[in-house]
Amino acid sequence: MKTFLWTAITLTEILSRAAAQCRCSRYLCRSGENEYSYTIEEMPSQEIIQCILSNKAYNPRGDCRYCSSCDGSLCTCQTSGTCESFLPRAAAVVCFALGLLLLVITVRSTWKWAQRTVLVRVRPDELPENQVRPEVPMKVWERNPRVSVLLPCVGAVLFLIVGVVVWVSPDLINQSQGSP
Repeated sequence: MKTFLWTAITLTEILSRAAAQCRCSRYLCRSGENEYSYTIEEMPSQEIIQCILSNKAYNPRGDCRYCSSCDGSLCTCQTSGTCESFLPRAAAVVCFALGLLLLVITVRSTWKWAQRTVLVRVRPDELPENQVRPEVPMKVWERNPRVSVLLPCVGAVLFLIVGVVVWVSPDLINQSQGSP
């Protein structure tokens, strides 16, 4: 119990220090190659207003909509993709898990299909007396290789590709918007 309490106190102290370090007295808005520094209390110029309104990371009054990166008391607002990196990563992990599950289904179905069609090819005259030809029990959908092998394989590849795209998409979005 003491360890949990100590950890909670330490985390609270670290978070309060991080919040104290990032007190925004001035904001920096970038529009193209122009940079504008302003405070919320002062009346902004038309260029600053255009910069704020054209950037989705800022509220119309000039403060940050999502989160900010601070350099002392000068804050630059970040986009939602930069601030919320958990959701895309979680979605990518789900896609990877579904892709791996479909790969396992593909391997299992391929093995059962191969057992039934290739490995258990025994002619009736080669069987010893009183022995019945071995049958591999298969469900109806497993008998068609297009459904049992090809469909899960294509699904697995698609889920893995979507997982990679979702994993790297926050980084690609931030690079295209010119964020650091």
